[in-house]
Amino acid sequence: MKTQPQWPLPRIISILVVVALAAALVFFHPQDTDTLNVPLGVEQAAIVTYSGPLMTVAPYKWGVAVNVRMADIKEMEGRRVYDVRYIVNRAGTFDLKDYLIAEDGSALTNLPTFKFTGDAKLSKNLDTRIQETEAVEIDVGGRYYEIMALLTVLWIIWLLLLIFYNRPRKAVAADAGPAGPTPAELLAHFRAQLEAGTLNTTDKARMEMLLLRRWRDELALGAMPMDLALRAISRDAKAGAALKKLQHWLHHPVSSVKSTEIAAMLAPQEVTA
Repeated sequence: MKTQPQWPLPRIISILVVVALAAALVFFHPQDTDTLNVPLGVEQAAIVTYSGPLMTVAPYKWGVAVNVRMADIKEMEGRRVYDVRYIVNRAGTFDLKDYLIAEDGSALTNLPTFKFTGDAKLSKNLDTRIQETEAVEIDVGGRYYEIMALLTVLWIIWLLLLIFYNRPRKAVAADAGPAGPTPAELLAHFRAQLEAGTLNTTDKARMEMLLLRRWRDELALGAMPMDLALRAISRDAKAGAALKKLQHWLHHPVSSVKSTEIAAMLAPQEVTA
Protein backbone atom coordinates (compact mmCIF):
# COMPACT_ATOMS: atom_id res chain seq x y z
CA MET A 1 0.00 0.00 0.00
CA LYS A 2 1.44 3.34 -1.17
CA THR A 3 1.14 6.50 0.97
CA GLN A 4 0.59 10.04 -0.44
CA PRO A 5 3.65 12.30 -0.13
CA GLN A 6 3.12 15.18 2.29
CA TRP A 7 4.25 18.75 1.50
CA PRO A 8 6.56 20.32 3.99
CA LEU A 9 5.13 23.15 6.08
CA PRO A 10 7.49 25.87 4.74
CA ARG A 11 6.38 25.12 1.20
CA ILE A 12 2.68 25.45 2.16
CA ILE A 13 3.33 28.75 3.90
CA SER A 14 5.16 30.06 0.82
CA ILE A 15 2.23 29.16 -1.43
CA LEU A 16 -0.23 30.91 0.92
CA VAL A 17 1.90 34.09 0.93
CA VAL A 18 2.03 34.14 -2.88
CA VAL A 19 -1.76 33.70 -3.10
CA ALA A 20 -2.31 36.49 -0.54
CA LEU A 21 -0.05 38.88 -2.47
CA ALA A 22 -1.79 38.06 -5.74
CA ALA A 23 -5.21 38.71 -4.16
CA ALA A 24 -3.96 41.99 -2.75
CA LEU A 25 -2.74 43.10 -6.17
CA VAL A 26 -6.10 42.18 -7.79
CA PHE A 27 -8.53 43.59 -5.20
CA PHE A 28 -6.57 46.38 -3.58
CA HIS A 29 -6.10 49.64 -5.49
CA PRO A 30 -3.99 52.17 -3.70
CA GLN A 31 -5.69 55.58 -3.54
CA ASP A 32 -3.94 58.88 -3.43
CA THR A 33 -5.12 60.36 -0.18
CA ASP A 34 -4.01 63.80 -1.35
CA THR A 35 -6.43 63.77 -4.31
CA LEU A 36 -10.02 65.04 -3.95
CA ASN A 37 -12.81 63.54 -6.06
CA VAL A 38 -15.16 66.23 -7.39
CA PRO A 39 -18.19 65.83 -9.68
CA LEU A 40 -18.03 67.24 -13.19
CA GLY A 41 -19.75 70.53 -13.89
CA VAL A 42 -20.21 71.51 -10.23
CA GLU A 43 -18.35 74.54 -8.90
CA GLN A 44 -15.96 73.81 -6.03
CA ALA A 45 -14.12 76.14 -3.65
CA ALA A 46 -10.52 76.04 -2.47
CA ILE A 47 -8.92 78.33 0.13
CA VAL A 48 -5.27 78.96 -0.69
CA THR A 49 -2.94 80.83 1.71
CA TYR A 50 0.18 82.10 -0.02
CA SER A 51 2.85 84.59 1.02
CA GLY A 52 4.43 85.02 -2.40
CA PRO A 53 3.54 87.53 -5.12
CA LEU A 54 -0.08 88.40 -5.90
CA MET A 55 -1.73 85.53 -7.79
CA THR A 56 -4.32 85.59 -10.52
CA VAL A 57 -5.98 83.07 -12.80
CA ALA A 58 -4.13 81.93 -15.91
CA PRO A 59 -5.60 83.15 -19.22
CA TYR A 60 -8.49 81.04 -20.44
CA LYS A 61 -7.78 78.54 -23.21
CA TRP A 62 -10.37 76.85 -25.40
CA GLY A 63 -11.02 73.27 -24.33
CA VAL A 64 -9.34 73.63 -20.94
CA ALA A 65 -10.17 70.83 -18.50
CA VAL A 66 -10.74 73.14 -15.51
CA ASN A 67 -12.39 76.56 -15.39
CA VAL A 68 -10.98 78.68 -12.56
CA ARG A 69 -12.02 82.07 -11.19
CA MET A 70 -10.84 84.18 -8.28
CA ALA A 71 -13.84 84.83 -6.00
CA ASP A 72 -12.09 86.85 -3.28
CA ILE A 73 -8.64 87.90 -2.01
CA LYS A 74 -8.04 88.91 1.59
CA GLU A 75 -4.91 90.77 2.60
CA MET A 76 -3.39 89.54 5.85
CA GLU A 77 -0.10 90.27 7.57
CA GLY A 78 2.67 88.61 5.54
CA ARG A 79 0.30 86.60 3.35
CA ARG A 80 -2.86 86.58 1.30
CA VAL A 81 -5.86 84.27 1.49
CA TYR A 82 -7.39 83.41 -1.88
CA ASP A 83 -10.90 82.09 -2.36
CA VAL A 84 -10.53 80.14 -5.60
CA ARG A 85 -13.51 78.60 -7.38
CA TYR A 86 -13.10 75.91 -10.03
CA ILE A 87 -15.24 73.66 -12.22
CA VAL A 88 -13.91 70.36 -13.63
CA ASN A 89 -15.06 69.74 -17.21
CA ARG A 90 -13.80 66.20 -17.85
CA ALA A 91 -12.55 63.16 -16.01
CA GLY A 92 -8.92 63.08 -14.90
CA THR A 93 -6.60 64.27 -12.16
CA PHE A 94 -5.56 67.92 -12.14
CA ASP A 95 -3.57 70.30 -9.95
CA LEU A 96 -5.06 73.70 -9.11
CA LYS A 97 -1.67 75.41 -9.04
CA ASP A 98 -1.31 74.71 -12.78
CA TYR A 99 -4.09 77.23 -13.40
CA LEU A 100 -2.65 80.03 -11.22
CA ILE A 101 0.06 82.53 -12.17
CA ALA A 102 1.73 85.54 -10.58
CA GLU A 103 0.20 88.82 -11.63
CA ASP A 104 3.66 90.36 -12.17
CA GLY A 105 4.86 87.36 -14.20
CA SER A 106 7.30 86.06 -11.57
CA ALA A 107 7.53 82.39 -10.53
CA LEU A 108 5.22 81.01 -7.87
CA THR A 109 7.63 79.32 -5.49
CA ASN A 110 6.53 77.19 -2.55
CA LEU A 111 2.92 77.19 -3.80
CA PRO A 112 1.25 74.12 -2.24
CA THR A 113 -0.14 71.39 -4.46
CA PHE A 114 -3.90 70.98 -4.57
CA LYS A 115 -4.86 67.94 -6.64
CA PHE A 116 -8.37 66.84 -7.49
CA THR A 117 -9.93 64.21 -9.73
CA GLY A 118 -12.93 64.81 -11.97
CA ASP A 119 -15.52 62.13 -11.24
CA ALA A 120 -18.10 61.54 -13.99
CA LYS A 121 -20.42 59.88 -11.47
CA LEU A 122 -22.48 62.08 -9.18
CA SER A 123 -21.94 61.57 -5.49
CA LYS A 124 -24.79 60.24 -3.40
CA ASN A 125 -25.19 63.50 -1.53
CA LEU A 126 -25.22 65.57 -4.73
CA ASP A 127 -27.82 63.28 -6.31
CA THR A 128 -29.98 63.67 -3.20
CA ARG A 129 -29.72 67.48 -3.34
CA ILE A 130 -30.76 67.51 -7.00
CA GLN A 131 -33.79 65.33 -6.27
CA GLU A 132 -34.79 67.57 -3.37
CA THR A 133 -34.51 70.63 -5.60
CA GLU A 134 -36.60 69.04 -8.35
CA ALA A 135 -39.26 68.04 -5.84
CA VAL A 136 -39.81 71.62 -4.75
CA GLU A 137 -43.10 72.98 -6.10
CA ILE A 138 -44.43 76.51 -6.06
CA ASP A 139 -47.97 76.61 -4.74
CA VAL A 140 -49.74 79.82 -5.62
CA GLY A 141 -52.76 80.14 -3.37
CA GLY A 142 -55.70 82.50 -3.28
CA ARG A 143 -57.25 81.20 -6.53
CA TYR A 144 -54.58 83.01 -8.53
CA TYR A 145 -55.34 81.39 -11.88
CA GLU A 146 -59.11 81.85 -11.53
CA ILE A 147 -58.64 85.54 -10.70
CA MET A 148 -56.26 86.04 -13.64
CA ALA A 149 -58.73 84.38 -16.02
CA LEU A 150 -61.57 86.59 -14.71
CA LEU A 151 -59.46 89.72 -15.08
CA THR A 152 -58.56 88.71 -18.63
CA VAL A 153 -62.23 88.31 -19.56
CA LEU A 154 -63.12 91.65 -17.97
CA TRP A 155 -60.27 93.33 -19.82
CA ILE A 156 -61.50 91.95 -23.16
CA ILE A 157 -65.07 93.11 -22.42
CA TRP A 158 -63.78 96.58 -21.48
CA LEU A 159 -61.76 96.75 -24.69
CA LEU A 160 -64.76 95.79 -26.83
CA LEU A 161 -66.92 98.40 -25.08
CA LEU A 162 -64.21 101.00 -25.59
CA ILE A 163 -64.12 100.25 -29.31
CA PHE A 164 -67.80 99.75 -30.15
CA TYR A 165 -69.93 101.41 -27.42
CA ASN A 166 -71.49 104.75 -28.37
CA ARG A 167 -69.61 104.68 -31.62
CA PRO A 168 -70.98 107.27 -34.08
CA ARG A 169 -72.89 105.64 -36.86
CA LYS A 170 -72.28 106.37 -40.46
CA ALA A 171 -74.13 109.41 -41.63
CA VAL A 172 -77.13 108.56 -43.76
CA ALA A 173 -77.37 110.55 -46.95
CA ALA A 174 -80.14 113.11 -46.71
CA ASP A 175 -83.17 112.59 -48.88
CA ALA A 176 -82.72 114.77 -51.91
CA GLY A 177 -86.46 115.01 -52.32
CA PRO A 178 -88.25 114.98 -55.63
CA ALA A 179 -86.19 115.70 -58.69
CA GLY A 180 -86.33 119.26 -59.99
CA PRO A 181 -87.80 120.19 -63.33
CA THR A 182 -85.84 119.35 -66.45
CA PRO A 183 -84.48 122.08 -68.73
CA ALA A 184 -87.26 121.32 -71.25
CA GLU A 185 -89.90 121.73 -68.55
CA LEU A 186 -88.34 125.00 -67.42
CA LEU A 187 -88.34 126.34 -70.99
CA ALA A 188 -91.99 125.36 -71.37
CA HIS A 189 -92.77 127.15 -68.12
CA PHE A 190 -90.92 130.28 -69.23
CA ARG A 191 -92.79 130.26 -72.57
CA ALA A 192 -96.10 130.06 -70.74
CA GLN A 193 -95.10 133.00 -68.53
CA LEU A 194 -93.91 134.89 -71.60
CA GLU A 195 -97.21 134.38 -73.38
CA ALA A 196 -99.12 135.37 -70.23
CA GLY A 197 -96.94 138.45 -69.72
CA THR A 198 -95.81 137.37 -66.21
CA LEU A 199 -92.12 136.56 -66.91
CA ASN A 200 -90.07 138.53 -64.38
CA THR A 201 -86.42 139.62 -64.53
CA THR A 202 -85.09 136.62 -62.57
CA ASP A 203 -86.84 134.13 -64.81
CA LYS A 204 -85.57 136.00 -67.86
CA ALA A 205 -81.98 135.54 -66.65
CA ARG A 206 -82.59 131.82 -65.98
CA MET A 207 -84.16 131.43 -69.42
CA GLU A 208 -81.12 133.08 -71.02
CA MET A 209 -78.71 130.72 -69.21
CA LEU A 210 -80.75 127.68 -70.27
CA LEU A 211 -80.71 128.76 -73.91
CA LEU A 212 -76.97 129.45 -73.83
CA ARG A 213 -76.29 126.02 -72.30
CA ARG A 214 -78.50 124.39 -74.91
CA TRP A 215 -76.74 126.12 -77.81
CA ARG A 216 -73.33 125.22 -76.37
CA ASP A 217 -74.38 121.56 -76.20
CA GLU A 218 -75.74 121.63 -79.73
CA LEU A 219 -72.45 123.07 -81.04
CA ALA A 220 -70.45 120.57 -78.93
CA LEU A 221 -68.42 123.28 -77.24
CA GLY A 222 -67.89 121.13 -74.13
CA ALA A 223 -66.30 122.82 -71.10
CA MET A 224 -65.21 125.88 -73.03
CA PRO A 225 -65.32 129.10 -70.96
CA MET A 226 -68.49 131.10 -71.39
CA ASP A 227 -66.82 134.08 -73.08
CA LEU A 228 -65.31 131.84 -75.74
CA ALA A 229 -68.55 129.90 -76.01
CA LEU A 230 -70.47 133.14 -76.68
CA ARG A 231 -68.11 133.97 -79.53
CA ALA A 232 -68.53 130.53 -81.03
CA ILE A 233 -72.33 130.69 -80.73
CA SER A 234 -72.44 134.16 -82.29
CA ARG A 235 -70.45 132.90 -85.29
CA ASP A 236 -72.94 130.09 -85.94
CA ALA A 237 -75.59 131.01 -88.54
CA LYS A 238 -78.66 129.64 -86.76
CA ALA A 239 -77.63 129.93 -83.10
CA GLY A 240 -75.95 133.31 -83.72
CA ALA A 241 -79.10 134.87 -85.13
CA ALA A 242 -81.20 133.52 -82.24
CA LEU A 243 -78.63 134.76 -79.70
CA LYS A 244 -78.61 138.26 -81.24
CA LYS A 245 -82.41 138.45 -81.17
CA LEU A 246 -82.56 137.21 -77.53
CA GLN A 247 -79.96 139.71 -76.28
CA HIS A 248 -81.68 142.59 -78.10
CA TRP A 249 -85.00 141.66 -76.49
CA LEU A 250 -83.49 141.28 -72.99
CA HIS A 251 -81.07 144.20 -72.80
CA HIS A 252 -82.68 147.00 -74.82
CA PRO A 253 -85.40 149.07 -73.09
CA VAL A 254 -87.28 149.56 -76.35
CA SER A 255 -86.74 146.49 -78.48
CA SER A 256 -88.17 145.79 -81.89
CA VAL A 257 -88.23 142.06 -81.07
CA LYS A 258 -91.66 140.89 -80.05
CA SER A 259 -92.42 138.52 -77.18
CA THR A 260 -94.12 136.20 -79.66
CA GLU A 261 -90.83 135.87 -81.54
CA ILE A 262 -89.05 134.78 -78.32
CA ALA A 263 -91.90 132.37 -77.54
CA ALA A 264 -91.54 130.89 -81.04
CA MET A 265 -87.81 130.59 -80.37
CA LEU A 266 -88.53 128.56 -77.20
CA ALA A 267 -90.95 126.17 -78.88
CA PRO A 268 -88.40 124.00 -80.72
CA GLN A 269 -86.00 124.16 -77.73
CA GLU A 270 -88.49 122.59 -75.34
CA VAL A 271 -89.05 119.72 -77.75
CA THR A 272 -85.36 118.86 -78.06
CA ALA A 273 -84.47 119.53 -74.42
